[in-house]
Amino acid sequence: MKNFITFCCIFFTAFFMQSQNLTIDELALLRKKSFGNLEETLSSKNWVYIEGQEAEEGSMESATFAFNKKEYDDSAQAFLKFIYDNSENEELCSHRIVLHFFTKEKYNSYINRLKAIGCELIKSQIEDGVINKIYQGKTTTFKLSIVAEKDDFGTTKTRYQLFVISNADYFIFFDDDSSLRELLEKQIEEDNKKN
Repeated sequence: MKNFITFCCIFFTAFFMQSQNLTIDELALLRKKSFGNLEETLSSKNWVYIEGQEAEEGSMESATFAFNKKEYDDSAQAFLKFIYDNSENEELCSHRIVLHFFTKEKYNSYINRLKAIGCELIKSQIEDGVINKIYQGKTTTFKLSIVAEKDDFGTTKTRYQLFVISNADYFIFFDDDSSLRELLEKQIEEDNKKN
């Protein structure tokens, strides 16, 4: 009986370790990495590259990875899209991460961790039927979305999205209500003139 309990503990620990996605802390750190370093980190954590997009005028490059991807189709437990400039200098990187996942437990763990590390809920609303909650820390903004869609059979499927960006990126490109937008745009222009 003791061996059976030990076996069960090892089995379930291994199962849950395998089913884990990235933590909020890991995602915040990954956003700051260069593409090469990000790819190596994800590869070591059982993520596989599935698609890439070269930059077009006015856009950034992107690469999509899947976690626990099935061998014969593109279904997976989670998808991560890394949107990046092509700088290997991590101090100059302006990167974004979009994580798609499918479990409410993971969503709740992300919310709990954001609160634990002191992120403040700055906006919560429904847009086009999607719940959006925006949390902001000292340097990073996290946008969590809940999307509920009906399939062809009328069954509601829920998926979750986590968008991770720098606060400056958020204020300049995504916050329509930002009073800091003009100030930040002027600061960037001045910095560019100096360089």
